[in-house]
Amino acid sequence: MGYQSGTLPEVLTGEMTRFLEHYGGRGLGEIDLGRMRWAEDPTHVFEMLSSFLQIEDSSNAPDAIFRQGASSAEQAIEQITAAVRKTKGGFFKARLVQFIADRTRQLMGMRESPKFFLVRMMWSIQKGIKKAGQELVEQGELNRADDLFFLSFPELSSLARREKGEWRRLISERRASYQRELRRRQLPRLLLSDGRAFYEGMTDPSDQKGSGILGSPVSPGVVEGLVRIVLDPSTAGLKPGEIMVYPGTDPSWTPLFMTASGLVMEVGGMMTHGAVVARELGIPAVVGVTRATERLTTGQRIRLNGSNGEITLLE
Repeated sequence: MGYQSGTLPEVLTGEMTRFLEHYGGRGLGEIDLGRMRWAEDPTHVFEMLSSFLQIEDSSNAPDAIFRQGASSAEQAIEQITAAVRKTKGGFFKARLVQFIADRTRQLMGMRESPKFFLVRMMWSIQKGIKKAGQELVEQGELNRADDLFFLSFPELSSLARREKGEWRRLISERRASYQRELRRRQLPRLLLSDGRAFYEGMTDPSDQKGSGILGSPVSPGVVEGLVRIVLDPSTAGLKPGEIMVYPGTDPSWTPLFMTASGLVMEVGGMMTHGAVVARELGIPAVVGVTRATERLTTGQRIRLNGSNGEITLLE
């Protein structure tokens, strides 16, 4: 990558470095200590920037969307305040509503602070573990610095005491198992104690019409567009106006939502992260679409109805 090799323009390199110093601990699956962080591989960040640069309509730019959201919130507060003012004791009630709404808007962002500081703490822990792992590599105990992430805490304690153990074999087996699980395309929506697994969404398959696909509606609206299958946000290639189809989401996917015109997820529900953010941004979304990344293909044109969960194949 040009950034890591130092071949990018100085201005871009400097801004990215300052960004990663503060947010470099974020990443896909960031609650897992062993997962890659943006500071180690900023490909995900550059992929998001690439998507933003393709936005031609300035009204769809991220900063414009945030301003539109703020304006909508202010209008909603004014409407509620006006309605309350017409009730008994309306003057005092309206002042109270205005006060609570203003404080809520100013302070609600603090809800993300605990998670942010937790991720930064885990980033520091991860760097310490990798430093120790590199020392063990140099001493011939391990093959790679990140091998330590495949050992349990008791096993790490045994290794630190230099107790004998088949560490290389154990780590190799667990790494192979981990890579195998990464290839799993879909997790069951429901797993029973008797071993039965259910992958379908909450809708009745008998309701499916023609060549359409049904899922669970979580964010209202109807949109037509081309499909973009995304399995990894760092290689999304998402273009403005495309409908993003992907297995599931976590906070690291959020910036891509501002480029997509609609969202289709294989897993999730009304209160999962992707559904909540879709509603906040006003993007039609459908979840619980079993094998969506296999049944749809990149470049295929579809109509997505986030109000009833129906996906119509137009091509």
